[in-house]
Amino acid sequence: MRSVIIMILSLLFIGCGDDQCQYADDIATQPVDIEINRLEKRLFAAQSVDEVVSFLRDNQSFADIFLDAQQYPSDTILGKKIFSLIKNPGIDTLYQEATAKYESMQTIEEELEVAFGKLKTLYPQTQTPRFETIVSGLYKDIYITDTSILVGLDFFIGDDATYKPQQIPYYILSRYDKEHLSSVIVKYMAGQLVVPGRKPTLVSEMIDFGKTYYLTQRLLPCTPDSILLGYTPQDMQLINENEAVIWATLLENEVLYETSHITKRKFLGERPNIYEINQKCPGRVGAWVGWQIVNSYMDKNSIDLKTLLETENEQIFMQSGYKPQSR
Repeated sequence: MRSVIIMILSLLFIGCGDDQCQYADDIATQPVDIEINRLEKRLFAAQSVDEVVSFLRDNQSFADIFLDAQQYPSDTILGKKIFSLIKNPGIDTLYQEATAKYESMQTIEEELEVAFGKLKTLYPQTQTPRFETIVSGLYKDIYITDTSILVGLDFFIGDDATYKPQQIPYYILSRYDKEHLSSVIVKYMAGQLVVPGRKPTLVSEMIDFGKTYYLTQRLLPCTPDSILLGYTPQDMQLINENEAVIWATLLENEVLYETSHITKRKFLGERPNIYEINQKCPGRVGAWVGWQIVNSYMDKNSIDLKTLLETENEQIFMQSGYKPQSR
């Protein structure tokens, strides 16, 4: 499984309440113990360059991945830079706010333990990842492999953060908070298990996303669909009420079998709105339609999750019978 630095702009009906978890018993949950190593607490407690250098050497993998340590001639040079950074008042503000927001990460631990426990049932070779957090001065947000999760908590403080990432558009920044963190991680892991469709068409890539969301929903059965998709409740209401209109527009414009990257980005890429459908239609709506196609297919076919992830997308589309009705 490949590793990736995820800026969430590359990821993608309001769900049930906590007492109405959908699909909670669909997949047995194996016992998993995820412990979160709060690296930022030791780093910001450092009182000298030597202590920072010692921290970097004790956490070499983190330093290489998150701080690009290999680009520096020596640990001491990087240590001096990092020590100066953690003594900066602005960075200290980020640290204090991140520490307050994430005083407890119990809910995140429990959600991930459920998700990885279910993954172990589906794929027994699944490893329990090492989970570490840091405050990096908004340098990197998140890094995930099949064995390691590193999170820059200062990216995920949320709306009340004094300093926010400047390079992230407002319609994406809303997903950078504590509420979305578990779903970001699990969506990535789910996406790695999807066998991509053979044809590079828009509808095939829509179904790739649909498979990812379908699996993620069953790994995080108590997470609202709006959080899984990264949409606001208002966005969810709009697309649910206009599902037939959205589908009709895709058909009328004859774009389902388009292979143009420009066309596919219009319906699957990050945009504040898809003006080709409606001025208020949120971006990435093609991924949501792909999810509805997968839901329709699974309603009509008795197959397990692993088989779904491996099924060719053209077959899913043709056998889904997807045809939303106007409301």
